[in-house]
Amino acid sequence: MTLHDQTFVVTGAASGIGAATAALLRASGAEVIGVDRNPAPEFPGTFVQGDLSTAEGVAAVADRVPHGITGLLNIAGVPGTAPWRLVLSVNVFGLRDLTRALLPKIADGGVVVNLASSVANGWAARSAEVARFAGAEDRAAALDAVAADPEVTGNSYRFSKECVRWLTLSAAAENLGRVRVVSVSPGPVQTPILEDFKKDHGRDKVEGAVALLGRAGEPGDIARTIAFLVGPGAAWINGTDICVDGGLGAHRATTAALAANA
Repeated sequence: MTLHDQTFVVTGAASGIGAATAALLRASGAEVIGVDRNPAPEFPGTFVQGDLSTAEGVAAVADRVPHGITGLLNIAGVPGTAPWRLVLSVNVFGLRDLTRALLPKIADGGVVVNLASSVANGWAARSAEVARFAGAEDRAAALDAVAADPEVTGNSYRFSKECVRWLTLSAAAENLGRVRVVSVSPGPVQTPILEDFKKDHGRDKVEGAVALLGRAGEPGDIARTIAFLVGPGAAWINGTDICVDGGLGAHRATTAALAANA
C-alpha cells in the first residue's frame, strides 16, 4: 500500500501504538504530523508537542495543522491509573475537540480513526449517559456532574472509551459523504502503559487474557489495522468499530453464553 501525497495527523505519536502507526504511514509514503505531550526527538515527520487535556492546548495544536490533510488518527490516551478528571479530559474532550477543530482541514474523502478499546464493548447499555457526557459543551460542568458517580470515576478509562465509541458514531453521521469516521478497539497490547492496565483492570484478568491468547498484541498489530482503514481498501467502512483483540471478545462472549445455558 502506498500513501504518497497524503498527510495524516497522529496523536500519541511519541510511543506505543501512535509511534508504530506514524512509522508505518511514513514508510508507506505519507507525510505525518505527530502530536504528543512528550517529546519525540527522532520522529519521522513534523512533530508538535502539545497538551490535549485543555481546550487551550487543543486549540494550540490545531493551529499548527495546515488545511488539506488526509486524516486524523486520535491515538493519544491516558490510562485509568491517572486521575479520573485527566483521563476524561484527554480521552474524551481532547479527542472530541481536536476532531472538531481539524474536520474542516480534512480534504473531502478523508478519514478520522479513533482509538477505542475492547473494554468499551458494553457502551450501548449506557448510551444515554455516554452521549450526554460526550456532547457536553461545558467540560468543567460535565466533569462536576459525574464526580459523585463511582461507575464513572472508578472506571474512568472504560467510560472514556465508551464515549469514544459514541463520538465515532456521531461524527460519522454528521459527515456522511465527505469524511469517514471509524474506531479501533484493541485488546491488551504490549505498550508502555500495559502495566497501568494491569493495575486498573486487574493483573490476573489482563495476564490471564494474554496467556489465553498466547501473547499480548503488539503496537504493529494495531498500526496495520489503522493503516488499512485509512487506505482505499476501506473506502466503504464508516461509522463502525473494528475489534482487534486476537479473539478475546469471542472467547468471553461464548463462555458467558455457555455458562448461562448450563
